[in-house]
Amino acid sequence: MSYLRLLLPGLVLALTLGSAHARLDPDAQTQPEIEQEVEGATGVSARLLDASRRAERGDAEGAVAVLQQAAIDFSDPLSLDLIDRRRAQIAFRSGDYAEARQRYAQVLERAAKRRDSAALARAEADIALLDRRTGDLGAAMAGLERALGLFRQLGDRDGMASMLTHLALIRLNKGDYSAALEALNESLRLQSEGAKAELERTYHYLGLLYAGLREYETARTHLDRGLSEARRLGDPNREAPLLGSIARVANLSRDYSRALSWALDAERLAERMDSPPGRAYAALERGRALLGMGQVQEARDVLEKGAAIAERISQSGTLADFRAELARIAALEGRIDDAIALWDTALGYFQSGDDRPQLYTSYRELLPLLVQAGESARALALAQEGLRLQEEISGLDMNRRLAVLESENRAREAQREIEILKRDNEISSMRLREERNQRWTGWAISLSLLAVLAMLALRYRESRRSALALGASNAALQQSQAALQAAHHQLEQKAELLAMAASTDPLTGISNRREFSRRFGEHWRQASEQGRDLSLVLLDVDHFKQVNDKFGHAAGDSVLTEVAEVLRNALRGGTALARWGGEEFAVLLPNVDRDQAAALADRLRQAVASMPVRELPSITISAGVASLEGRRLNRPEQLLDEADAALYQAKTLGRNRVVLAGQATPR
Repeated sequence: MSYLRLLLPGLVLALTLGSAHARLDPDAQTQPEIEQEVEGATGVSARLLDASRRAERGDAEGAVAVLQQAAIDFSDPLSLDLIDRRRAQIAFRSGDYAEARQRYAQVLERAAKRRDSAALARAEADIALLDRRTGDLGAAMAGLERALGLFRQLGDRDGMASMLTHLALIRLNKGDYSAALEALNESLRLQSEGAKAELERTYHYLGLLYAGLREYETARTHLDRGLSEARRLGDPNREAPLLGSIARVANLSRDYSRALSWALDAERLAERMDSPPGRAYAALERGRALLGMGQVQEARDVLEKGAAIAERISQSGTLADFRAELARIAALEGRIDDAIALWDTALGYFQSGDDRPQLYTSYRELLPLLVQAGESARALALAQEGLRLQEEISGLDMNRRLAVLESENRAREAQREIEILKRDNEISSMRLREERNQRWTGWAISLSLLAVLAMLALRYRESRRSALALGASNAALQQSQAALQAAHHQLEQKAELLAMAASTDPLTGISNRREFSRRFGEHWRQASEQGRDLSLVLLDVDHFKQVNDKFGHAAGDSVLTEVAEVLRNALRGGTALARWGGEEFAVLLPNVDRDQAAALADRLRQAVASMPVRELPSITISAGVASLEGRRLNRPEQLLDEADAALYQAKTLGRNRVVLAGQATPR
């Protein structure tokens, strides 16, 4: 093991030099909005209003009793939807997520039965927000995208703006800053055009985006705007999450005394609303602030109480954050084994949540503890995984910076256009004044020759000054136009970089899954509308896990790169080739029937099989082929499923072969 002792210090240093990341999670305390009924409402609306008021006063049991009686008195589907949705919202605020999910599921089922698209969209959104609260980001994103699609079909701009804002937070947590910024900008545009959504939430998530870029002053500006909007509305449920996030940004910028003040304000609001999720999130930021101020014992007490709340209400993401902070305290106190155990429990959530920056930060802090504990083999494996994550995160950082730079350039361009318009108006005003002066000169001529001479001299001087001013304004206008053209050119260059980063797999240099899905959608629509054929080939490197396990991830990455190069060289220029995921590749073949596609897939298989490799076993691939063949499938995913099933059959039959969808005999 002596080589480990020599290698580990360098790996520890490499990871320590990486940038720290802290997961920003405002939805640990954000609560669903309860619609407000008007005073004097009757029927089911009056019951809902009564229940809302009881819930706001902290009387959750009384609110539920009112709604239970309402369900008996009003049994039509629309009334039951309103009642169940309100019960789910009250359960959501109380941290009873199982009850909330059951109520939302009933609303979704009734909406689906009566084919009510508007109610279906709301139910999808409600369940997605619950998924996000419990840490299932994949399910949450899928649900919000379904809801957004339904709102777009309905032309509901309010729903579109709200879904875009919620989607932005999930994309932000996944590190996709470009997509998050696009969603927030589109939501702000819709709201500026009259769409009704939670403006304070949009500013809130913009603040979190800039906090993720470590631009804390800009982040605080957006959060302050959101807080002002929440206070203008007089809604503590909107104010509390913003107070918690302002405390978080203050902690990130190491302004611990202010962070403590903001966290205490958030905690008082959460107590007033009887919100366990809000209390947990406020306790997390309060504990972080106390730890930053060196008050370790007090920080530990606050964090342990907050962790108990998070665990009681199954708030897994926030619980993982508590355990990470308690692990840091254990390390400070020299309790290395306790610190490692706490990090291990937190890592389980971070690894399942696809939060690569948070996972990297966890590895960076756990690594020196493992070295101290003598777990050299695990430390080495963790260091290697951390370096791989560091490379991925550096690519994400470039995406984030380019996205923000593009947005800022657009804002500057708009400001320049405004300045040019102002100058155009000034020039027009000067011309009008000059014409007015000339008319006055004509009137003066009719009075007397002497007055004419005097006025001409006076007007000449004024005209001369106007001409000089006009010339200066024209020169400034030309300079502004030149600057605008330069800015356009710079923006185009950066847009090209951003497009390339967003559509290219960083390891192999071919298209990524996102770009392939876009092209697949385009060709699918063309094939469906024009009755053309469309074929899809899915390829998978055989025994790839054995290569990784036996020769290491570096060798595995080299195999993927070489396979991608062989496939690219074997295909015609412009053919859609992408890394579909892991060791899987995809090829899209428009206007190609199944036999031609199968023949091409076999040529690709042979090309890979004959690929020269050094110090590694021979590399082979299996392929699954699916084609439209004049069929009218409902959605493109069906063709993907057929190709995937064929690929699975190729693997089952022994690998290194091609199988057509629906055909038992491989090629």
